Amino acid sequence: MPLIAALSLGLVVPRTPPQPTFARCSTSISMVDAEATRDAATDVGGAASIVTGWQQAALSKIADQCGLTPKDYADDFTGVSGSPGKIVSYEGPGAPNVAWCSGLTLSGGEVSRGAVAAFCGPLTDVPHLVVSCGVSDGGVDLYIDYRPRAESGYDPALPTLADYPSPETREAFAEGGNRKDFAEAYFTEEAEAARAALLSIEGAVAAPPLSKEATSALSAGPLLVDLRLPLTDHAASAAAEACSAAVDRWLGWMASAEEMGRGLSAGMRQTATYTRDTKVRANHFGFLLGRYSALFGAEEGKALASADAGPLDEAYVGGGS
Repeated sequence: MPLIAALSLGLVVPRTPPQPTFARCSTSISMVDAEATRDAATDVGGAASIVTGWQQAALSKIADQCGLTPKDYADDFTGVSGSPGKIVSYEGPGAPNVAWCSGLTLSGGEVSRGAVAAFCGPLTDVPHLVVSCGVSDGGVDLYIDYRPRAESGYDPALPTLADYPSPETREAFAEGGNRKDFAEAYFTEEAEAARAALLSIEGAVAAPPLSKEATSALSAGPLLVDLRLPLTDHAASAAAEACSAAVDRWLGWMASAEEMGRGLSAGMRQTATYTRDTKVRANHFGFLLGRYSALFGAEEGKALASADAGPLDEAYVGGGS
């Protein structure tokens, strides 16, 4: 199902979120932790196993360091089309500031996949995290996106901030300010270099760039990576390591959000962010629906997208559910 068609899904009218103070995820993020996570992905052997081998350690790291609460939303999911699978879900309302976190594994069939998605609550503007790698149709898939929390007018046809035209409207001024702010806080030159290294992996083929409209609807970020790699253990290991590194980068942002000054003031900013996040999560379901339907057909694709996206009809209320 194309993205634009998926965007026609009805969205839930959100409730106004409460205003608790936020606590940082654990700051025990180190190069040792990152290497341990990545090494676990490269020792399991075989591309189909490698692309799932990183996921459990990465998901556990998020849950442990952010203090998340397990949820049974998709406990009855067992897989699709001959690929046994599992979805583990968490939430961290209030201080952890994680509205929903989901981890998917599919293995043992024609399609293997390891994926993690973490959608933040409205107490900070840390980007949402969406990462996955897998094996399908004779190749390795890699997807990494840090989805910004405010409309920024990103256009994939304009690769650098200097390429954007001078703003002429109030909306364009605001979007330009957001792009500059996010570039300084999150989408830094170092992060851009890490993305460029992935795009230069031997044999990598990038997906066609999104339109500006699709970028806005999905809230895709400027560090988006959407690649097909050769079906080799080397490519699978590179994809798994990239996913683990993306999780570590996101955890670093979560741990340092307070000292970076990324907290959102109570009132209009939190409410506006929360309202936008609700739409972004609904559109993420449409994104998953398109991807999974292409792999498994409409019926199984919809069931998997629903399980992986989480409960779109439950508001993040900051006090548990």
